This record gives sequence, structure tokens and C-alpha cells, in this order.
Amino acid sequence: FGMIGNTIIMITLVKIGFASPINVSFCALCISDFLCIVAIAWNAICYIPAFANSDLPFRAREVAIPTGSAVSNIFCGTTAWITAFISLERCLCVVFPLKIKNIVSPGKALIIVCAIFIGTVPLIYLPFYNYVFYTKFDKEKNQTFIGASYRNTPLADYIHRSHFMYRTVVIYSLPLVIILVCSITLAVSLKRSISWRQRQSSENPEINNSSKQRSSKDARVVKTVLALATVYVFLGGLCSVRHFAALMWPEFRMIGDYGRWNRSATTLTFFFSLINSSVNVLIYYKTGSKFRKTVNQMVC
Repeated sequence: FGMIGNTIIMITLVKIGFASPINVSFCALCISDFLCIVAIAWNAICYIPAFANSDLPFRAREVAIPTGSAVSNIFCGTTAWITAFISLERCLCVVFPLKIKNIVSPGKALIIVCAIFIGTVPLIYLPFYNYVFYTKFDKEKNQTFIGASYRNTPLADYIHRSHFMYRTVVIYSLPLVIILVCSITLAVSLKRSISWRQRQSSENPEINNSSKQRSSKDARVVKTVLALATVYVFLGGLCSVRHFAALMWPEFRMIGDYGRWNRSATTLTFFFSLINSSVNVLIYYKTGSKFRKTVNQMVC
């Protein structure tokens, strides 16, 4: 569902165009969500017993850790930062309505989202350093297979600890704070805007129709951004809570005394991240009139 939904979003946004910077950010968000879903799906496939125990040239459950779960964690972080950027960009629209075209343009939005993706690329390679890919001959099956094992060296342990702390603070917690602050600002602003528009309409019935349409369009975009932010806070934000708990409570880590709880929490956060990356098409269809109209034209 998530793969189909994000594909529909990309096709629809291409048809609508990228004259608005928010559409550039929405497209980048659906690309990140799509890659996150692919990584989680690959990780899940590797744990299916019929697949893992078949005559594959690799140990599926070993290879799944660096190529599946680690990569999905990175793109979950990319999704978090793009969501934070979308919330911040819409918040700036509210605070500086007359200067926003100079502050954020489609070109600048493209540069920023590309910088977010490029900034996460080095993080993808760190798990590959911590894991060693090896080859081994199986006499019973008469074949050579590829496996993966943890690199047990002081440098690998230091990289793992540093990467875990960086991912907890910078990749997950910081964007969550930005999303919360911007969402509260947008919610207060939206409430004031609606009350002001109702008051002006009652006092000045001759108000320009184009002004009403522009205000209504801005309100719909704010509602879309608030919906995306709310879904991320309640679903994607749980990943930040799990990482922060493991950082502050060492016994809760994978190799700690309560590692079993951590593994259960990891499975749960993967599921919530999967939902977070899959429901955006419903949000866009419900809150975006132009998106809904374009999708209906394509389908019908």
C-alpha cells in the first residue's frame, strides 16, 4: 500500500508541477518514504523462514541487518528531517508572509532537500563498516554462501557508539523538537486566521473573491502540513523515544540485560514507521483539493 501510494504521490506532483516550494518538499518526502518502505520490506522478507532457509547464496538473516534494518533507520531519519523542513517552511510563511518568496523558493527548497539526502548518505555506509561480509563453503549443500558478522574491533565499537549517539540526538530528536514547535505555531496561526477571515467576511461582504481563495488555499496547505506533522509525532517520533531511552539507560540496549525489550520495541517502531510512510497519500487526498482533483482525473 505504501509503495503504491507514494508512487501515486510522485506521479500526481509531477502533473501538478513544482512552481510551489512545498510541492518540491512533498515529492522529496514521498521518495524518502518509498525507500524506507523498500528497506523494511527487504528486511521482513529476509526473516521469512521459507526464504531464509532456501538454497540462497547468502545468509538472509545476517545480511538483512546491514542492508535492511540499518538502511531503513537512515531513511526514517531522512523522513524526519524533510518533515521538519516542511513544518519550518510553512511556519516561515506564517511569520514572514511578505518575504517568504525571497526566503524559500522552489530552487532553494530543491537544494535543501538534496542536502538532507546527501547528509544522510555517509550514515548509510557506517553500518557497512561495522559489519564484515564473508564467504564460507557449506559442505552439506556443496555451495559457497555470503554472510555478515559484526566487526569486533575497538574502532568499530567507537564508530557504533558515536553513530548511535549522533543518530539519537541529531537524526531523530532534533527534527522532532522542530516539528513540535512549528506545529504549535501553525495551529495557533491557523486558528487566528480562520477567526479573522470569518470576522472580515461578516464585516465586509464585498471582500475580494481572489483574496478569499488565497486565504483558503493557504489554510488547506497548513492543514496538510499539520496532518503530516501530527502523524509523524505519534508514529515516527516513537523511534526517537526508543533511541533516547537506550542512550540514557544502557541496560535497555540490544546487548544489555533488557535487550529483549529493545528488540520488541524495535519491531513495534518499525511497524509504526511503516504506517507513517504509507498514509501520506490519504492525507494529501483528504486535505489537498488540487491533489484530489488530479488523482480523480488520472483514475477516472
